[in-house]
Amino acid sequence: MSQVIEAEYDEFLKDVETKLQKIDPELAMQAMYYERKFTDVEPHGEIVIRYREGVDLEQKRFKMGQYGFEMAMKEHQELEVVGLMSLGTIYEISKDPDIERISGTVSCASY
Repeated sequence: MSQVIEAEYDEFLKDVETKLQKIDPELAMQAMYYERKFTDVEPHGEIVIRYREGVDLEQKRFKMGQYGFEMAMKEHQELEVVGLMSLGTIYEISKDPDIERISGTVSCASY
């Protein structure tokens, strides 16, 4: 029985990945879980945004400032972004054509 459920879960994650494209499915699942569990506040996200080669990260960092996040340059072509964010916000960020991948974690927001 567990093999059947695991296979269905794997298929579900593939479906999420297909629909959200650049967003790690595990990150999406965490965000959805906390959004539904705590409906009065957005979850706290710590995400890593990987940009394509040659993108000016300073410009991207400035543009991301509109969300009020704390940010730091991580490794080559990556920004680490921290703040309150829903899956909807993460999805809006992912629409930037310069982004290759968004990963990270989401947890219960601090009150």
